[in-house]
Amino acid sequence: MAHKQKGYVFENDWTIQEMKNYTDGLTGLVVPTNLKIDMEQMVLNTDKVKQYIDEAKSITIMDCPCRTKMKHCDGPLDVCITLNERADIFLNTPKWKYLKPFRATKEQAYEALRRANEAGLVHVAYVFADNRNAGKPDICSCCSCCCFAFGATLRYGLSQHVLKASAKSSTDESKCTQCGICSDRCHFGARKMDDNKLEFNGDMCFGCGLCVSTCPTDAISLRQLI
Repeated sequence: MAHKQKGYVFENDWTIQEMKNYTDGLTGLVVPTNLKIDMEQMVLNTDKVKQYIDEAKSITIMDCPCRTKMKHCDGPLDVCITLNERADIFLNTPKWKYLKPFRATKEQAYEALRRANEAGLVHVAYVFADNRNAGKPDICSCCSCCCFAFGATLRYGLSQHVLKASAKSSTDESKCTQCGICSDRCHFGARKMDDNKLEFNGDMCFGCGLCVSTCPTDAISLRQLI
């Protein structure tokens, strides 16, 4: 499990000002990966993220600056993906060398997404409103204990202002065994166990798919929104 605790408050946390500086003008689209959704589609075969990677002239993978700094969990570091001009910036700018950026293939980018998914990280495609990444998102795999955007959205209840959902999950209650695994995987607090019974708040679900990929009875599915 990548995130260590619920509550989203940690020692040596991001300050409010740091979070504001990083999230100003930032919009994140939560992207499910490697999962089937309704209409028999594979998300990575139809979602914009795959299109961005396929069309990218340059791809750079580097360590996550948030987990590198905070060290609150053991989630994989080398899963941050940047494309095209921004990929070249991170690769060629000396101040980013500490994040170990390297030129990557499309296959390596998909493998980074797979490893992050297994670790329970949430894939988010971030786009800056001031066009700093020219409409092509930075693709980050985020944890709720280290990452600045998740820290701001979850700790201060700003999810609706910073993040957008690309899908929503639903549960077939006839298949659900109330095991609680989905609750442990949910960063957003959409799935909680109360007196050994699952409670689901659809308004808090951002369709990351982490609950789907580990449900032992295949009771959870995703519905594509955009």
